[in-house]
Amino acid sequence: MATKKAESLITSTIEALDNGVDTVKPKDGATLIKDWIAVVKKDETASGIADELQELHDQLGEKAPDVKKIAQLVKKLGDETAKAAKKADDDDLQDSLKDLAESLKEFAKELK
Repeated sequence: MATKKAESLITSTIEALDNGVDTVKPKDGATLIKDWIAVVKKDETASGIADELQELHDQLGEKAPDVKKIAQLVKKLGDETAKAAKKADDDDLQDSLKDLAESLKEFAKELK
């Protein structure tokens, strides 16, 4: 079962992504990413995702972020999230992760 923090983060992230590229500020994304890093580092099965999140966080902190690189990282995170959804043993969490994966992939497409 997902923690309340994880559930809240999933919801916040989906809402931010679904509002579109024009409404998400790098600073807001960086804050969300820091929260995600803290959550995934606690889960051994998701620890690889932390590296991708850190790289994305670093890109967003650049003076001139590489949009192409960001799009690649967001898509990869979407793919990894979809894999995590398949492994989730809680149906609600599985559905939430699937939704998050889809939002990440759509957002990556918008960035290109």
